[in-house]
Formats: sequence, structure tokens, C-alpha cells
Amino acid sequence: EHGLEAIEALHQPFDPSIHEALMQMPTDAHPPGTVVEQAAKGYRLSGRVVRPAKVVVSKAAEPSPD
Repeated sequence: EHGLEAIEALHQPFDPSIHEALMQMPTDAHPPGTVVEQAAKGYRLSGRVVRPAKVVVSKAAEPSPD
């Protein structure tokens, strides 16, 4: 009603202007730098970020020592 909109973060590329990274998670399921979990929603008001989305970002999985 007043222009407040939620920031869609899940499975999007990490963008520091709208996301706050809480941690990185090694995974092969997603490309590095992709949001894999959202801990808290972020919001925009009239196009300006009011609160960034708190997210977990993927990173390349470490090769297993054999």
C-alpha cells in the first residue's frame, strides 16, 4: 500500500547492495556466489533498501582429500 516490497533473495546471485551475507556454504549444487538460504527477509521502500536480506551464500566445495 505504501510501496514496501520484499527483496527476493533465494537462488539469486549475491548482491551486496541488497543482501547481507551471514556465512558461506560449500556446495556443488549451486554456482559460487548464489544465495542458498535466507535467514531474514529484506525490504525496499520506494526503490530504496530499508533492510537488506540476511543470506547464506554458496562457495565452491573443497575437494575431498583422498
